[in-house]
Amino acid sequence: MRANRRPGAAPVLAILLIAMGVADAIAEGANEHQLQCATAAVIHALHDAPARKDGLNRFIIVSLGQGQRYVQCRFVEGDAGALCEASSGAYGPTGINRMVLTAKQRSALSKLGFVRKAGSKNYVREFSMASRADIEGLGFFMVQTLIGVYGFGRAEKFTIQSSLDSRAAISRVCPQALQFFEN
Repeated sequence: MRANRRPGAAPVLAILLIAMGVADAIAEGANEHQLQCATAAVIHALHDAPARKDGLNRFIIVSLGQGQRYVQCRFVEGDAGALCEASSGAYGPTGINRMVLTAKQRSALSKLGFVRKAGSKNYVREFSMASRADIEGLGFFMVQTLIGVYGFGRAEKFTIQSSLDSRAAISRVCPQALQFFEN
């Protein structure tokens, strides 16, 4: 895709990738609540930030380790909702390194309300974001999906990608979670 560019003006989408090392995270005190708090803090900050006309600053991706274990959401309907997608592994590497969901994982996605719509290789679900509580719920849900569907092993990295400074948002709401972020 080519974009018309004015001389001296390059579109910039700053994606801050924050990786948290969570080796033995539960044993070291980093519990699911802290990961949920961090995720919800970023969602709140995105929701509160002014929207760009192209909408490219209205997304969050949380993932575990390497590969195709992720949940991504983008805000829709003027930020009144979110369209979320959980990985099926279809867009990852092929062959021996391909992630293939087990029947148990597919069942877990179904129980969480994810479906595969016609034309979509990944699993999708829509969320309401009509209230602040809904936003908290979305952060909780994203982390629960990662842990419940894809697993959470030793030396995992919990990664949050968004279009804003996620570290600043997290430090305001749940500073205890910052101890697990890499410098």
